[in-house]
Amino acid sequence: MQNIFNDFIKFFRNKAKAFPDKRVGDNTHYSMEDITLSAFSVFYMQSPSFLQFQKNMEEKEGKSNAQSLFGLEKIPSDNHIRDILDNVTSEHLKPMYDKQLSYLKEAKILDSYKYMGRYYPVALDGTQYHSSKKIHCKQCLIRGEDKERRYSHQVVTPTIVSPVKSEVIPLVPEFIRNEDGSEKQDCEINASKRWLKKRSSLALARLLLGDDLYAHEPFCKEVIESGDSFVFVAKESSHQKMYEFIKYIEKTVGLETKDKTVGKAHNKEIWKYRFLNKVPINGSKDSLEVNWLDIEVYNTKSKKRTHYNAFITEIEITTNNVHDIALIGRTRWKVENENNNTLKTKGYHLEHNFGHGTENLSELLASMNILAFLFHTVLGFLDENYAKARAKRTRERFFNDIETLTTHIYFFSWEILMAFMARGRDSPMIAISDLMDISELTK
Repeated sequence: MQNIFNDFIKFFRNKAKAFPDKRVGDNTHYSMEDITLSAFSVFYMQSPSFLQFQKNMEEKEGKSNAQSLFGLEKIPSDNHIRDILDNVTSEHLKPMYDKQLSYLKEAKILDSYKYMGRYYPVALDGTQYHSSKKIHCKQCLIRGEDKERRYSHQVVTPTIVSPVKSEVIPLVPEFIRNEDGSEKQDCEINASKRWLKKRSSLALARLLLGDDLYAHEPFCKEVIESGDSFVFVAKESSHQKMYEFIKYIEKTVGLETKDKTVGKAHNKEIWKYRFLNKVPINGSKDSLEVNWLDIEVYNTKSKKRTHYNAFITEIEITTNNVHDIALIGRTRWKVENENNNTLKTKGYHLEHNFGHGTENLSELLASMNILAFLFHTVLGFLDENYAKARAKRTRERFFNDIETLTTHIYFFSWEILMAFMARGRDSPMIAISDLMDISELTK
């Protein structure tokens, strides 16, 4: 397997050369790639002070880890980074997301997320990452009037999930934003519709998962027209006509059912299913027909019901696949718990204001932050020493150790840093000079 870290940083730097640069003439003391990778390095290292620490090291030692790890020739100031990157839209990061997916595809990791033989389950969810009465930009959503006016940023975070894997794979986010010249505020559904049209270069067969917000005719039709599939939560309170139809069929013809025992030993549960195909989503004859199921989960000991939910899908439901459909429908929670919650509370600080700007900066930095999480996930799969080093520490301790080491010690490459961190306590002490045969990133 190729050196993923070095390969990706070089790829990123090459793409960053073409990012829009508002500077003209000879006013380019710092290259666009140095400015871009400087910003990304802060999120990747999970250290707001990383650049300042490396400036200090360069002043004392004449070299820094910013140079060896990220190829930075010169480290710009924070203000200069924010000023220049405010002109760059988050869409410019899409090739970097696709590159990460290509690593997983090549290593057959992505295939392990394939579900029911063909689908890649993608959970959709919107989340807010900025809210202020004062700080705002042209892209901010606006709520309230005058003194009660509040500005915010929200984003839809599509995420590949699996019912049997703890790791999730974040995809290119779609920002919920004010559009130029539009008085109507954007919303999660409109953003998700835009995302539907922005396919990955890998052209995955997507199975979209979402809450009741998505389970309505216009969006379901767009999903089908885009060539995708869906399993969405469908509450009775928002689908009254559909449920009237289901109850009528239940009373007159009956619903198909299936029971399945899940779990082992003392943790067994009984999952009870009811399902019906070709249900008009709005209850009328000319509305979109979907396939409906609900699930009740009972504890085998207490006999108490511990869970209930209902879903709609365009996939024909049978006794053979009803369990699989319900299982993946329930897996949608991972986009919130394993993705959004991690980004907000596990060191990425998505809700922190790293710099807002007046044009695109807030969205670009948020997308870089999510990209850093994706890159860490990929390295956890494909970088053996990264995985070993990470397994020895909590997430917080892992990045705290990286910050401490890179603040005081110069490492010739990411490989050396990870080999240094991955060594066991009983292993012989590794001299950094013993690892100098690995080529430096800048060469």
